[in-house]
Amino acid sequence: MRLKTLEISGFKSFADKTRIDFLPGMTGIVGPNGSGKSNISEAVRWVLGEQSAKSLRGSKMPDVIFAGSADRHPLNRAAVAITFDNSDHYLKSDYTELTISRVLYRNGDSDYQLNGQSCRLKDITELLMDSGMGQDSFSIISQGRVEAIFNSKPEDRRNIIEEVAGVYKYRKHKEKAQRELDDTMAYLNRVEDIIAELEGRLEPLEEQSSLAEDYLDQQKKFALLDRTQLVRQLHTEMDQKRTVDTAVQEKQTQVVNHQRSEQKQTTTVQSLKHQQTDLLAQKDALQAKLVSATRLVEQSQGQVNLSGEQQRHQAEQRQQLEQQLTETQDQIKDNRDQLAAVQEKLTALTAEMATVKQAIHDLTKATDPRVLADIRQQIEKQRNTYFDQKQQVANWRNEQQYLQQDQERRQQAGQRVRQQLTTLQSDATMATDAVAELTTQATTMKNCLNQAEQDLDAEAGNYQRVDQQYQGLQHNWQSALEVYQRAQTKVASQQAASAEYGGFYQGVRAILKQRERFRGLLGAVSELLQVPDRYTTAVEFALGGQLQQVVVDDETTAKAAVGYLRKQRAGRATFLPLSTIRGRQIDRNTLSLLHSMPGYLGIGSDLVTIDAQAQVILQYLLGTTVFAANLDNAVAISQRIHHRYRVVSLGGDVVSASGAITGGQTKQNHSSVLRQQQELQQLEGSIKQMKQQLAEQETKIKAQRSLLMDSEKRRQDLQATINERQPQCRQLDDRLANAQTTADQAQRKLAAAQLEIKQATAEDDDHKATELIEQIKTGEAAIAETAVRVKELQARLATLGTDQEAQQATLSQKQAWLAGAKERRQQQSATVQQLTSDEAAANDRIQNLRDQLTQLDQQHALTPAAAQDQLKAAQVDRQQIEADLATTNDQLTTVNDDLAAAETANQRTSGLLQLANDDLQRAQVQQTRLAALIDQQQNQLSEKYSLSLAAAEKDVSDIAPDDLAVQLKLLKRGLDEIGTVNVHAIDEYHEVKERYDFLTQQRDDLLTAKDQLTTTMTELDDQVKTRFKASFDQIAAKFTATFRQMFGGGTAELVLTDPADLLTTGIDIMAQPPGKKFQNMGLLSGGERALTAITLLFAILQVQPVPFCILDEVEAALDPANVTRFARYIHQFQDQTQFIVITHRKETMVQADILYGVTMQESGVSKMVAVDLDQETTTERKPS
Repeated sequence: MRLKTLEISGFKSFADKTRIDFLPGMTGIVGPNGSGKSNISEAVRWVLGEQSAKSLRGSKMPDVIFAGSADRHPLNRAAVAITFDNSDHYLKSDYTELTISRVLYRNGDSDYQLNGQSCRLKDITELLMDSGMGQDSFSIISQGRVEAIFNSKPEDRRNIIEEVAGVYKYRKHKEKAQRELDDTMAYLNRVEDIIAELEGRLEPLEEQSSLAEDYLDQQKKFALLDRTQLVRQLHTEMDQKRTVDTAVQEKQTQVVNHQRSEQKQTTTVQSLKHQQTDLLAQKDALQAKLVSATRLVEQSQGQVNLSGEQQRHQAEQRQQLEQQLTETQDQIKDNRDQLAAVQEKLTALTAEMATVKQAIHDLTKATDPRVLADIRQQIEKQRNTYFDQKQQVANWRNEQQYLQQDQERRQQAGQRVRQQLTTLQSDATMATDAVAELTTQATTMKNCLNQAEQDLDAEAGNYQRVDQQYQGLQHNWQSALEVYQRAQTKVASQQAASAEYGGFYQGVRAILKQRERFRGLLGAVSELLQVPDRYTTAVEFALGGQLQQVVVDDETTAKAAVGYLRKQRAGRATFLPLSTIRGRQIDRNTLSLLHSMPGYLGIGSDLVTIDAQAQVILQYLLGTTVFAANLDNAVAISQRIHHRYRVVSLGGDVVSASGAITGGQTKQNHSSVLRQQQELQQLEGSIKQMKQQLAEQETKIKAQRSLLMDSEKRRQDLQATINERQPQCRQLDDRLANAQTTADQAQRKLAAAQLEIKQATAEDDDHKATELIEQIKTGEAAIAETAVRVKELQARLATLGTDQEAQQATLSQKQAWLAGAKERRQQQSATVQQLTSDEAAANDRIQNLRDQLTQLDQQHALTPAAAQDQLKAAQVDRQQIEADLATTNDQLTTVNDDLAAAETANQRTSGLLQLANDDLQRAQVQQTRLAALIDQQQNQLSEKYSLSLAAAEKDVSDIAPDDLAVQLKLLKRGLDEIGTVNVHAIDEYHEVKERYDFLTQQRDDLLTAKDQLTTTMTELDDQVKTRFKASFDQIAAKFTATFRQMFGGGTAELVLTDPADLLTTGIDIMAQPPGKKFQNMGLLSGGERALTAITLLFAILQVQPVPFCILDEVEAALDPANVTRFARYIHQFQDQTQFIVITHRKETMVQADILYGVTMQESGVSKMVAVDLDQETTTERKPS
């Protein structure tokens, strides 16, 4: 395999697309410092996957994109493509030619391609792994890497041997195995924790399971006898109830008769009360009229006395008002004349002020100092331009002088090389071919090895896929297990809270905890309801605290519970006795109307279910509650049914029967007892599903583990084959390297000389000189134009300064007149305001005088005769009112006597009715008690045994009554002694036992996997030790031999710092150049250290040849004699390794088959110049 081409575009200084063709043999890249030579080696490193911007001499990766120059804009992308001839399939690919491309955009986007197809960086890394061309390989060696060999610590120096030994993939496998071991140990710890937890649960669960089975057996016997007792009690109580029903009917007839008599008497009393009320109202009205008539008589008497004097006073007052009105009107007329004159003066003054203001504005603008400042700024700007132009012309003259000196220097250098050219041409020789038979054998063996490695990679991919699936199943199982355990913990917590009745009121919680004390206690309303999720919120807000009301069979149980709470001082609770609670329902007409309303969902008692025995409670609580979709629908429905029933929305908004609306949302969202019970039920259902899913996942894990073991066996077989063939390949490579010959040194000297002659005759110098002359002429013309513009601006500045002085004097006069005019206008405006105010006040006085005259016109004084007639009429009206009042008092006395007699008779009848009602109530209480007792016992049959009375009669015992009580007592005592048992312990024990067995098997598998991983890591360490030691021994031997050749004598050795620990040992380099003592390389001179480091690199290349090697100024620190040795020694590898040498040393140049020159004719932009030394032609590499 060899490197064919390198294409660079936009990478660092290579702004234009540049293509470099690499031919067999040694290629030299030369050029002055700063021309961009090293950018070529960095481009190769970058396209092969380098990720460190620092190693590419940048701070961040976009720094590799061409940043622009004085004449060019920055580019937006950098692209590099490298092409390999892979006809020998050195790289593990079916392609005979491979092109790796990398593109980076300034926004950070990047793309990798392999033969034009997008790929991942990982794909390129895997392709180059163990090929000698990956990161940190010996395919690219810079001067810094040479220095690192003698500057690094012994422990860091071992990385060089590891790279040769190819232990990178083993270390990767070990790191992967270590990660798998860590994961396995973490998982093992979790499994052991779970097993420890299950072990602690198994023994108690086994005991609980046995106890629960005994409990269930005794409970079955107790249930049979309990049913028998309930059936017998029911028959006795039903007989008693039939007798009480007859007595209730008789009492009800008596009550009805007394009610009819009472109703008639009440009607009579009400009629008399109405008459009494009417007469009292009539009396009050007559008394009020009498008071008014008396007051009118007194007023009429006063009018008779005052009528003459009033007429005289009104005449005098009219005369005074008319005189004041005439005087005020004359005053308004004079005021208006004066106002018109002042307003005329004010208008003229305002117009004159506007004219003066405009003149002031024009003068202010003309005298603005900013005008002069602007002209001065223009003058300064033109002066700066003048000096910049002068500086630019001076720079061009300096560049012209430098160009002339550079031409003279290169002509002298070319003259020296031409004198040596004839001698160099006579020394040229041809190179010999490599041994074809060894090449064929090596190729065949490598193909076999590549095939085995491809098979191993394929199997590794299969193993990785199966392992990923296995790990995924394990991860999913672990995640599911954790979710299952969290759910179990949450259920246990909620069950514990439910057992303690968390969320219930104190009194309710106390009763429910002692529910076994009360035989007729069914439970809290929230326990008995079954509410669909959709209606949970609506039911919560509709019932509120009623959810915590306790349902009991009758009042007896309720009273017992209340007594218990009072005795224990345990709080309060509300009880709903089934014997007394009556259901409620909506009338048919309203129900029919509701069905036609939008948003109507139904009646609460129809949407929610309850235990059958408590159906009446549901009707009582929700029988008249309407459910609506939202608040708008709820309000509309409530209005339509005239607020007769409560309406609740799904969001919990309540429209009560009174019309009140309750709604909103609190910040805290505490779960009600109803929602807590629903959440507990949902969690228990989820746990069942999780348990089934865990079992299915455990089955899949077992099957996947079997596939994983099979794949591991195939991988081990393939690895054994590879380990056998790799040493054979290395032996053939060594024999082939020794058979290859060196190239002709004279040919390379000739090529170097020709390149130097070409550089001495640059083609574009004349063009550059002509261009500089034109630039200087243009610059001098621009300087003259700028000087003229400066003089013109200075003359304009002087003229403006003189004009502004005269205009400033005029401006001051105008401003003084304007200030006085403003004061005069303010005085005149005040006068106008005062006159206007006086006129408004006069108008107000005129209106007031006219109002007073109008009032006098409306007042007419009565004559003495008219006043006397009015008095007589008032006295007659008063006498008539007094007669009507006497008649009304007589009627009121008669009605009061009749009303007292009727009320006495009604009270006697009400007493008889009360006695009859008391008798009826006592009978009904006894009837209700018997009915509730019957209902309670029937509910007990239904609740406990899900049986009706008829069905229970078929499944009873024929035991005698006395024996029945004894047996029930004994069984009850036995159940009490057993106490509370967990009946779910039977199923839970079997579940935990099954889970314990599965996890135990998992633990055994994990322990086996742990041992296998530990063994694998030990084997990998052994492989690293073996390969490291073998490579070290080979490199050490080659290093000693190569050292003698490079130094012309002396000796050197590689020494392990800790031979007992081959995994961590460092490497020391001991050397003895000719004429010096044997010492550590760090004590040598700088040049000797550099040559020793280069010697080590050559020794490594002999042990592990690479297809190509880029040497970036590695010989820079050597003296000329050592550079010659270095360059000659390269020829020993040119047939097995393609060398690209970046140098500026002439001794290296003469050894190259082809030279590329890197120039920077344009500032900041690199270009290539190629010299084919065989054809003796020179061409410039133009941008593609």
